Amino acid sequence: MKRLLRALAFATLLLVVLAALASSTLPDGLKRVAAMLGFGSRSSSVGPASPFANYETRYFHSRWAAQITAGLVGVALMWGFGALFARTLKRKR
Repeated sequence: MKRLLRALAFATLLLVVLAALASSTLPDGLKRVAAMLGFGSRSSSVGPASPFANYETRYFHSRWAAQITAGLVGVALMWGFGALFARTLKRKR
């Protein structure tokens, strides 16, 4: 079981790194639609700025490192939410 978890963790790490290398600098679909409809330049000042704005962390000067850390934090958060959800379902049974 530990061997499988290690293999999955390595595959996830590899996927995050490769996705960061293959990512595009072009705007994603939501930004493109906002620009086409004319409200893409408006910024909202409702609350603090996102720590993962543009799918990057703000702590690195390298775009590549910033994207990889944002991807890894996202994977860790999703794993945590999934584990919490699984634990909640297990307790109800």
